[in-house]
Amino acid sequence: MTGSRGWLAVKGKDVAAVLAELDLVRTPESSLHAQRGLSIVLPGGWFIVITRFASPLLTEDALLPLSQGCKVVGVQWDENAISVATAYENGKPSWHVEHNAESEVRVLVTSGELPPSFDILHARFESEQDAADAAGEDVDCFHALPVELAEAITGFEYELGAGAYGVDAFEGWKVGQDVIPRAASRRLRRRMARSARPWWRFW
Repeated sequence: MTGSRGWLAVKGKDVAAVLAELDLVRTPESSLHAQRGLSIVLPGGWFIVITRFASPLLTEDALLPLSQGCKVVGVQWDENAISVATAYENGKPSWHVEHNAESEVRVLVTSGELPPSFDILHARFESEQDAADAAGEDVDCFHALPVELAEAITGFEYELGAGAYGVDAFEGWKVGQDVIPRAASRRLRRRMARSARPWWRFW
């Protein structure tokens, strides 16, 4: 992976309800490949909304209320900054895994009850890092762990095309009438209102 990316996944809530709570509406845009401003429903029931790294849609203030009555996973990744995966369920934080590119390679910040797949991935990344260190390679294998954990939970992989999920294309979305998502808390609304850059300018 290179560059940066951000996406969220929701399971257990109707797609129309998710879009309404985030104040997003459908657009005619479609694509065979994942990119910002698109979404897709996976065979396993997860609804994926692709946004950008550091998007307000991926803050706790947006995802926590969205998780009422369902499961939500938010992912943010930047090759030079941080890699984060955070899960919420029924309006409460569930688990969190974070790796900072500027910290020591094997350091992960975690909280909550981590899914079983975390231990499997951690063992694999330990082995890969051991091999890289032995070969004298300056690589940070652990930076991909939070993203791969979210992929294992949801079944979504950014690099795969729509056909891999058995659908024709990713579908477009845009911000609706409200500048601030209806699911947002008062704190997020105040922060967005003070922002000099309109948060809805994803491009």
